Amino acid sequence: MDEPNSNPAFEARSLKSAIGWYVRVAWPNGKRDHIPGFVSQQEAERWIEGKAPAWLSGRCNAAPFHLAVSRPHL
Repeated sequence: MDEPNSNPAFEARSLKSAIGWYVRVAWPNGKRDHIPGFVSQQEAERWIEGKAPAWLSGRCNAAPFHLAVSRPHL
């Protein structure tokens, strides 16, 4: 059975103290990871869509997962 709440949510976020973007990974247990180094929101979102699955499978050897992506409200 699929457990939709067992996978993290990925969100492109702007840096507050500098110019740039990062990807915030919000895990179901409340832990957060940050992946820095993006010049734009679009670059961060492309990373989420293209590279987040490989990043996630490298972090945990879990069952297949579904990405939850949120977009910032501007």
